[in-house]
Amino acid sequence: MVIKKFSQLSEKQLDMLINVHFNHWVKHNPKMEKSNIEYKFKSIYVGENLPFGIVLEDNGEIVGFCVFKIENLKKHPEFYPWLSDVMILEPFRGKGYGKKLLENGQKVLSDLGYNRIYVWTDQAPDFYKKLGFVYKQQVEKNEGGFGQLFYKDIK
Repeated sequence: MVIKKFSQLSEKQLDMLINVHFNHWVKHNPKMEKSNIEYKFKSIYVGENLPFGIVLEDNGEIVGFCVFKIENLKKHPEFYPWLSDVMILEPFRGKGYGKKLLENGQKVLSDLGYNRIYVWTDQAPDFYKKLGFVYKQQVEKNEGGFGQLFYKDIK
């Protein structure tokens, strides 16, 4: 298994990530605009430092991706860095790839000098608990509604 930053991907690979991300999340946020996702994935998340995105490849095939950023919840600028946009592609779910993706991502963050990571979720709290994330509080999401905020100390 190999971790690559978005900056190492081809245009075709980035387009695939954008489509997967948009097609999944637009169901939960009908106001989402694909052009906004394209801009973020091709212009913002391609850096070497925060914010950036990574993919997990197995045998040369992308199985999942996530993004790390400084800002996520507008009402909580005190928490960072953030884990965001975690996605394991449908055929690869339930096979431990999510755990591998996040373990490797945490290593990248640790190498950059960070020792804690935050994530909010309204869909997968048990997944994050299983990976050692600790519940901190309920938070209001940017687009309304509420989610659960978790953190994890990383080494």
